Amino acid sequence: MGRKPLGFGYPIQGDSMKEAEVRSLAECSVCNQLIGHTGLPLFWTVTFERHGVDRRALNRQAGLANALGSAVLALVMGPDEEMTTSLGGPVRLSVCESCAMDSPLIMAALVSMSDESCEH
Repeated sequence: MGRKPLGFGYPIQGDSMKEAEVRSLAECSVCNQLIGHTGLPLFWTVTFERHGVDRRALNRQAGLANALGSAVLALVMGPDEEMTTSLGGPVRLSVCESCAMDSPLIMAALVSMSDESCEH
C-alpha cells in the first residue's frame, strides 16, 4: 500500500480500519475517554508482545560465531532457530492523541490497563 495524504499533512501507512475495528478501539487505554475527546480525529494503536531470550539458543549461536570467527558467517551458516520465546501477547491498545503526546507512558503499566487477553 502506497502513501496517501490524509488531509492533515500526515501520510497513511499500514492498513485502514473498518467501522467495527474502530469501534473496538474507540476508548483510550490510558484515560478511558473516547478517542475523539480532544477534537482531533487522530489516535494511535499500539501492539505489545513480551519476549524472553532463549539463553541456550543464544549460547549456541555465540559458540558457532566463535568457532567460525565471524558472527556474519554464523548467521548465514547457522540453523536460523528461534532466539526468543513469547511470554505474552500480542495486546493491541488504542491511545488518544492527547495521551500519546502528553503522558509519560510505561509499557508494562499500559499493557496491564488493557482488558484484552494476553494469550497468544
